[in-house]
Amino acid sequence: MKLHRIINAALALSFFVSLAQAQTPGAAQGYISRGSSLYEKGELEGAIAAFTKAIEISSRLDNRGRVGDWKNKTVIGDAAMNFDKVRALDPLTAVAYANRALARYQLRDYEGVIADCDRAIAINPRLSDAYNNRGLARYAQADYDGALSDFDRAIAINPRDPEAYNNRGNALVEKKELDRALADFDRALALDPRLKVVYYNRGLARRRKGDTDGALKDFDKSLALDPRFASGYYGRAVILCDKQEVDRAINEFNRALELDPRFALAYANRGLALLRQHKDAEAEPDFARALTLNPAMKTDVELHIERVKKWRETNR
Repeated sequence: MKLHRIINAALALSFFVSLAQAQTPGAAQGYISRGSSLYEKGELEGAIAAFTKAIEISSRLDNRGRVGDWKNKTVIGDAAMNFDKVRALDPLTAVAYANRALARYQLRDYEGVIADCDRAIAINPRLSDAYNNRGLARYAQADYDGALSDFDRAIAINPRDPEAYNNRGNALVEKKELDRALADFDRALALDPRLKVVYYNRGLARRRKGDTDGALKDFDKSLALDPRFASGYYGRAVILCDKQEVDRAINEFNRALELDPRFALAYANRGLALLRQHKDAEAEPDFARALTLNPAMKTDVELHIERVKKWRETNR
């Protein structure tokens, strides 16, 4: 589970105040704020539209849709062709690109994320969130080396960013570098011990190392921080399955699904737990629901079903 955030326009302005006062219409900041609000409400298309408008304003588009050279009053060319070539006409442009990338990430438009982050970085190479967001997209595409490179850069720019450590930890888990991953999760929690998602991720990494008791403590901690955190119950359920406490595990899966009825992994794993109890008829709807929510799981689900059925044959 990754961490990501929208960049606050007011904070960006506080850093770039002299340039922003000279070149930025207040409308650009307004559209960034509007986009951020829409993003938080889950209105992603509206957020993208607002960030796009902020980009247009802060890049100084003229009424023919072309990017104007502020100082020389010349025209660079068509906006669609030249956003890549904008260089610090306004620092808010980079913020708007990075934020639009995050909205696109939620829509799984990973190529769009990478393109927007490339543009943000071209304008402001010190914008750590742009590297972080690009890393998230590369991670989602299973480009773990590319993701690590971006998270490394984000941390080099801002070594006190717990989100970047968390995200790098996830990439390291995929590379099977579990000790390094755990160190990153520890660092993230040292910077902000309130991050329930990091406890959850550290719990998953500890489980991979075979430390089920340590993993269970992390999932418990995530739930102590937020009793409505569905992933915490899911993590606890998986550990209980490992411990052969299947009835308790099913109760935890139930709780996770009450809180998040679209939790595909929880349906799939509850189905597997029911299979262990020879409750095949009850398990089938869970598998069907999991695959409806996430068809990409089909091969993995079928593989695990076969494994459980073989386990049942040898444990009669």
